[in-house]
Amino acid sequence: MGLQTNLYRRGATYVWRRRLPAHLGGTILQVSLRTNDPLIARRLGAIVTAESNNVFEIMTVQGLSREDARKFLEHIIRREMKKIAVLHSEPQGRADVEDNLAHDWAIGVALKMVFELGSKAHPLTDQEAENFRREGRSDGHIEHLRGHLERQSKLADASPTEGPGVVIADQLRDVLGRETFQAAEYLTARQLYIAGRGAAYMQSAENRSSSFDTAMQMAEQLASPSMPPPAPTNGSTTASDEAVAAYDPTWSALVERFSSLKARQKVSAQMISQMSKVFHLFSEATGVTDIRDLRQTHLAQFVDVLRVLPKSYRKSAKDKDKSLRQILKEAEGKPADQIGLSDTTINRNLNYLGQLFNKGASEGYQSLTVIDASSLRPRKSKRDRDGREAYSVEDVQAIHKHPVWQGSGERKSWNKPGKFIKKDGLYWLPVIAALSGARRGEIAGLMPDELVITDGIPTLKIKPNQIRGLKTLASTRDLPLHPQLIELGLVAHAEQMAAVGSDMLFPDLRSSSDAKIGDKIDYKFRLITEQQLGERAASKSFHSFRHYVTTQLGRMGNVPEQVRKDVLGHVGGDVTSERYSERSTLSAMLEAIEQLPRLPVTRHPDY
Repeated sequence: MGLQTNLYRRGATYVWRRRLPAHLGGTILQVSLRTNDPLIARRLGAIVTAESNNVFEIMTVQGLSREDARKFLEHIIRREMKKIAVLHSEPQGRADVEDNLAHDWAIGVALKMVFELGSKAHPLTDQEAENFRREGRSDGHIEHLRGHLERQSKLADASPTEGPGVVIADQLRDVLGRETFQAAEYLTARQLYIAGRGAAYMQSAENRSSSFDTAMQMAEQLASPSMPPPAPTNGSTTASDEAVAAYDPTWSALVERFSSLKARQKVSAQMISQMSKVFHLFSEATGVTDIRDLRQTHLAQFVDVLRVLPKSYRKSAKDKDKSLRQILKEAEGKPADQIGLSDTTINRNLNYLGQLFNKGASEGYQSLTVIDASSLRPRKSKRDRDGREAYSVEDVQAIHKHPVWQGSGERKSWNKPGKFIKKDGLYWLPVIAALSGARRGEIAGLMPDELVITDGIPTLKIKPNQIRGLKTLASTRDLPLHPQLIELGLVAHAEQMAAVGSDMLFPDLRSSSDAKIGDKIDYKFRLITEQQLGERAASKSFHSFRHYVTTQLGRMGNVPEQVRKDVLGHVGGDVTSERYSERSTLSAMLEAIEQLPRLPVTRHPDY
């Protein structure tokens, strides 16, 4: 067991040991400190740790040479143009030239926007869409662009060990002729990969007989900030210096510009507030006030803080005004199960910071491009599908036999049998989730006018609104109501809320704080599941309703996969299904939803 970070005792002697970041090889470095005195070992260990940080940073900032960058860009463009030619030669490609050109334009523009704006290029803003319309683009072009932006924006933060980043890393190895590469080499290659692909598609959209030379010229113009520049002469001022001078380099100013951008992109105020809290915590933990001073070690230091931060930090009124130092000091005596944020939360915070760094880099602060969060992300210990357990049919039935749906006492006796039924958010959210598979936030943020009759079918229009956004582009959908929801009075409830002028379908879920929409039912819903399910409740959550519906629909032999995906708001499994398939009809979705097991809840005379 170590005395401090990276310090260990081997026999009678202390050693310093540290693993290289993944992007530098991931191997173990070990240095004997040649002492058996713990005090001396601590001092020496601190010195070696500090020096290792400097070495790692030097190793990280050495990027691609200009020759390698051009070679990689040529490789990507040739590869992408071959792929486009193959797609166009397929039967469906030859059949609809205009549709192919529309898709090529959308992919090319999406990649160009991702290159310039990073992951914040998604979603497309209303103003951007209007600008494209003025250029003569149809609504079909813009819808294609929205879909491709969602998918291509993932490239902006892609790690060399996961997802699309693996493809980039493989191509980089082929071009360099070696297995290993430095972080900055990969980051440069990632930008060139986006620029090269974008140029290939944009050239294809403009001219079916695409020219490599033209595409290469287009890519070089786009990628010029990522191509290593010639060494500047004494006294010269680079374009990057001029760009940087136009933006305030203070951390708080960057956060403010980022927040304004997110607001223009229609990101909810709640989400912007959540991001801002993470940025404030980062500044508190690292002391960074100027983005030009930001280093990889600051990100590692921040993750270390998250691992020792109390799970409930600043959630109580007495903690809100405490400094981070005070909170960490008080946490030293707390039980281990109350300390350290979850891997999911840590990854989410790193994602937020990645978006902020991309914003700074897009403004000219190129030093931010070499900060890499991939090696700091906690590894998943289980498959995605095993992350949360699904409710079984028996679980769902048992939950809805609770007094909330069968009849309870009033006020403090809500958890005990009685004759009172209160049709509030706590009543409706679990019922709707179990009969639709919709996410908690999607349901809790509904507005009264989003329950409509379409082709004679009562339907929930799940879309971004002034209360909340949605998780993905595919989440926007029309969702037919299960017949039992109509019997229980959901349509009548929506009409009543509209009549009184409520902007929320479930106004009791409104929160004056920055809590997530739907959080107000958490405490009572947890008590319900513990009371009804016993020990089984520990491994499940509200989201388990969604897994339950997914499982039930998947077991129905007469429900096509595309219908199931459209009910749940999932994207297609591959490019073909996402690009060429049409959205399922309401009647097909209703036929699937009607087969979900009815709940042991009877209609109340109020409706």
